[in-house]
Amino acid sequence: MARFTVWVLAYGAALWLVNRVSKAGAPASLEFVFWVAAIPCAFYYVIRFFKFLRRYLLWHLRRRLILTYFFVAVVPIVLLLLLAGTAAFFVNGQLASFLVVSRLQSRANELKALGLVISNQGQQAAMHSPNTALDDLESFTVGELGMRAADYPAIEVTLQIGPAVRSFHLQDRSPAAPVSVPGWLRQNQFSGIILDHNTLVLRAVDRASTPAGPVAILLSEPFTPELLDQVGQGIGPITAVSPKKEQASPNRPHARSGGDRHVEITTKENPNGDIETVSSKSLSVPAKTSVIDLPVYNGDSLQPVIWEDETGRRDPDGAFFSISSRMFALNRQILSSLGQYSSLYWTAFAVLGVIFLVIELVSLIISWRLTRSITTTVDKLNEATERVKAGDFSHRINLPARDQLTALGEAFDGMTASVERLLRESLEKTRLEGELEIAREVQNRLFPQAAPDVAGLQLYGLCKPARTVSGDYYDFLRLDGGRVALVVGDISGKGISAALLMATLQSALHAQFYDGHNGSAAAASVAEVVSRLNRQLYASTPREKYVTLFYGVYDSATRKLAYTNAGHLPPVLFRQDRIQRLEGGGTVVGLFPAARYEQTEIVIEPGDMLLAFTDGMTEPENSYGQEFGEERLLDVAQRARSSPPEVMMNEIYRAVSDWTGSPELQDDMTLVVAQAQSLGGLDREIAGA
Repeated sequence: MARFTVWVLAYGAALWLVNRVSKAGAPASLEFVFWVAAIPCAFYYVIRFFKFLRRYLLWHLRRRLILTYFFVAVVPIVLLLLLAGTAAFFVNGQLASFLVVSRLQSRANELKALGLVISNQGQQAAMHSPNTALDDLESFTVGELGMRAADYPAIEVTLQIGPAVRSFHLQDRSPAAPVSVPGWLRQNQFSGIILDHNTLVLRAVDRASTPAGPVAILLSEPFTPELLDQVGQGIGPITAVSPKKEQASPNRPHARSGGDRHVEITTKENPNGDIETVSSKSLSVPAKTSVIDLPVYNGDSLQPVIWEDETGRRDPDGAFFSISSRMFALNRQILSSLGQYSSLYWTAFAVLGVIFLVIELVSLIISWRLTRSITTTVDKLNEATERVKAGDFSHRINLPARDQLTALGEAFDGMTASVERLLRESLEKTRLEGELEIAREVQNRLFPQAAPDVAGLQLYGLCKPARTVSGDYYDFLRLDGGRVALVVGDISGKGISAALLMATLQSALHAQFYDGHNGSAAAASVAEVVSRLNRQLYASTPREKYVTLFYGVYDSATRKLAYTNAGHLPPVLFRQDRIQRLEGGGTVVGLFPAARYEQTEIVIEPGDMLLAFTDGMTEPENSYGQEFGEERLLDVAQRARSSPPEVMMNEIYRAVSDWTGSPELQDDMTLVVAQAQSLGGLDREIAGA
């Protein structure tokens, strides 16, 4: 059966291709053969499909419940929406027809008002001659209504006073076939849609008595594309159809006489055969404004009055019209003719409909979720149990706890996640601890293992990292000629990245004093050394990384300290009665490639103490958010100034720890102390010099 169906479909595709390519198309007999073969195939596979639904889709409880809710909730919603859409289509179609008929009638009433104006002029005329009166009425009509000829491009005017008749087109004053008042018209005024010799016309009649005799004003406007454009403005294109019935003989002359004029107008047969059609010329269906702005099509009978009939009856089959529009365009036309508050009712109705739809959708969603919560949890628990039994602790049910069933699934996930996390964390922790321990040992080797012996200066430094590795850096470099370099730096950031940059800085600095032979670079000034470091770090590190650096060289022969402070916290020099900060030098290192640095010199006298530190010593906060600050740091250092450097340093660290109230460090803390000592005769020589 499957092979036979495939051949039938291939045969149908060939027929479709022939119909698309050939103008004649495939013979009807071949298409009949296709349908005879295709219908049994379709019937067979429909039966197979329902068997598939019953066997596979409806076997599980979840699928049965979902299908039940589909028929209970979704199908009614779809049917209601289809019913509402169908009702909206029909109602809006009737609305479109109503608007067209109303506008046509309004147009006819406008013609009646124009006829009344002309009739009033005829009643006020003082002349008693019909022809003279017609001349006056014609001049008045052209003068008063000529300015509105553009609004009525096809209007025809017939003026009749007694036996005298004038008939002309208002726009160009060309002759027109005169129109007579039928015998059935008894009233003095008339306006409406009429059928005159199978031609649809809007016509208005006004009759009155004048000194020159009874006057009749007949204004006629045939159905033209221009008229339908004006009527359908804002709605859509209109087509008017009038079936041809028994009419006057072809080429029958109609005479119009008035004064010294006599014109013959010829009425010809409609070349279209049995119907006469007039359509809008420049209108199109309004543009679609939204997804639900559906097109509307409707038509109705115009029920025109048969002008030449003896009774003046309306013919329900005499003329028809069709209209194409859109729902929103029709609603705009209705609302525009009402008061400013009329749209509130439509808005309220739309809001109410949206609320009802939302409530229905929410109910559907809730029902669907309840069904899934019942069946999904059982299926997932069964699957997860089998996976865990096989040793796969990474499998998760991933159901939030909303009821007892899903809470059981969440507890199961928590159990397996805990077991898996403990196993993974144990392995990861072991690996990270090993790597960090190696990094810490490597970094400790980068710090000075012991302070160098310098005549007249006792050095001591210590760095306490907030984490396993530190981003702070201090160093003591022994130089030739009894000199020593003091370095204190703070790397931007923390952790491994800061530690790597610290190692880069240490290697770059040491490279300045070693060229493989005799360290000739040591003769460079401190400002030049910092400038080299700046260029090297800028070229080898990310742009957002930088270093605050204090670099100084102490000469024991002259007791002079030449230093450059590159954006670092100014070290403090304690003297007998005052405190001096070592400022000046330049900006941070590694941020700007062309930064310039300056060098400053100062004499370190016996008894002086130099204290250099990083911001980790001053910025720790207590439980109230208050920083330890430089003042407290200097106060503690001043009190412990007479103690050995290591004792004073421990006192400072203890004071910071007491301030924070926690043994854990908030930032890397680095402190370097240099205490000047007396050298006896050398100091006297320096003082004499």
